[in-house]
Amino acid sequence: MKKLSIFCLTFFLQGCVGLAVGTYGTFEDEKTSVNITSERNKFNYGASATALTKEALISSWGEPDAITQVGSCEVVTYHDGYSWSGVGAFIVFFPIPLVVPTGHDENRFYFVNGKSVGLITEYGEVTGALGYMCGSNECKGLAGPVNTEKPRQVEVKWCG
Repeated sequence: MKKLSIFCLTFFLQGCVGLAVGTYGTFEDEKTSVNITSERNKFNYGASATALTKEALISSWGEPDAITQVGSCEVVTYHDGYSWSGVGAFIVFFPIPLVVPTGHDENRFYFVNGKSVGLITEYGEVTGALGYMCGSNECKGLAGPVNTEKPRQVEVKWCG
């Protein structure tokens, strides 16, 4: 029975161990015309993303959630799940999230003259932590901001 309990418990473990609390927020990732991809990508852009047109995107993904104008760019936006903010605790093997949805993660495709020039995707990540964690083959103490090398908001430079 003891072996069965341990075996069943391993299905609930996600590879991290520690004692820490942290905050959670949204980050952005920039992709340019030569490597535009998205986790939600339902179609193949081919070897060059310059072939991606607004019409091809809408034909493949359906009607966008919003179309706006930023400088010289037309921005086609698709919501991609919820964005979450809040805090969480990690006690030994068990994460305890205390987060709330604060909006939508977005995929924002930027077009100039109907041709793709870039994509910005949003995703959630830990923004600050306090405690000690082991995961991804490393252990370390955390105190203060984390993931500081990742941009919270990307400056769009394609639209002039």
